[in-house]
Amino acid sequence: MRRRLPTTARLVLVTLAATALVGIGAPAGAASTPSTSDSAGIEELQRDLNALGCNAGNIDGTLGPATVQAVRWFQSAARLNVDGIVGPLTTAALTRAASSGSPACTSVPAPAPLPAPGPDTAAANCTLEQIKAGAQDALLANEKMLKSGPYQCAGGFAYNAPTVQPAGGKAQQVIELLKWNGTAWQAVDRPVYCQAGSVPQPLYARTCLKKGTPANDNAGSSDAAQVERMQRELNALGCNAGNIDGKVGPNTVNALKWFQTAAKLQPDGIVGPLTSAALTQAADTGSPNCRQTPKPGPVTPATTGVNGIPCTSAVLQTAAQASLGPGERIVLTGPFQCAGPWAYNQPTVNSGGTDRPVKLLMRWNGTAWQVVDRNAYCEGGTVPSVVAKLACQA
Repeated sequence: MRRRLPTTARLVLVTLAATALVGIGAPAGAASTPSTSDSAGIEELQRDLNALGCNAGNIDGTLGPATVQAVRWFQSAARLNVDGIVGPLTTAALTRAASSGSPACTSVPAPAPLPAPGPDTAAANCTLEQIKAGAQDALLANEKMLKSGPYQCAGGFAYNAPTVQPAGGKAQQVIELLKWNGTAWQAVDRPVYCQAGSVPQPLYARTCLKKGTPANDNAGSSDAAQVERMQRELNALGCNAGNIDGKVGPNTVNALKWFQTAAKLQPDGIVGPLTSAALTQAADTGSPNCRQTPKPGPVTPATTGVNGIPCTSAVLQTAAQASLGPGERIVLTGPFQCAGPWAYNQPTVNSGGTDRPVKLLMRWNGTAWQVVDRNAYCEGGTVPSVVAKLACQA
């Protein structure tokens, strides 16, 4: 889904290392855009893999053979199942590793390429028992399955909507996207596969898009998968995010602050890469959880207006630098655009020995710009359109 960039953007000249680059300012009151994320999850995956020396190749938002092989290499280094399938645990482990620099792919030999696929047994195993087993295996700590729900299979993928109940919480139906790994159905990271365009058409609208979103106009995008997963994780940890509705609303923000307090992170309610990774890991292990710490009191809004928020190359570069992993450095600050408390920036980053431009979505936290999880906020539909067209759309 390609969209034109705004033609009325104000241009501002900025300089870094004696190199002139173009920044774009934007009206503070720019409208939000319909929720959708085109390739944010895959681009972040590729960037993290490259920073760890896993050789995913170009950051192109495509889940191709080089990226799959790089995922397998990382899984080997992280002592995960080496199947090249991007599940929630692989995503969380990769985000943590990219932040700390370990484990790196250079610590282990690259695994041998996958053998040629044999006969497809997925269709023969599209049964209630097999689908239920895959969904059961994907349950979070503190969750139990009440019933398996409707399911459908196509092209090695499966949709399932089991009803699950977190301990002490409300039972809700959740959406699962599963992939056949040769012997069993395995739950996968929905945004990555939805954005890759590899989900077969019969399943795409049911697993990737909000109800009523036209599938023909949104090929290769994900509407609410990341937010729904995050809400489910928060509920499993007793953080009370409310209904799993795919919206980053007040209940979800308050639940995030509660979890951040339990995890000893900055309780700002902003979904950055560290919060996202910590939440996924905690939901799998059951700790830390919100039952272990008192709920924090209300937080005074960080900003009372947007006029005082700085939008300059220098402050955005500082935020971009703070988000880099140990194996990365900024070579050039890139084009940027701000709209109220949101900003897009595309610095050129040396990652794994190669210079590559990367897309960053930032949010003003009251004192500084902070890089956030593009998937969650693009899908949440709260990013102003002038920023979303650059940060969220391919």
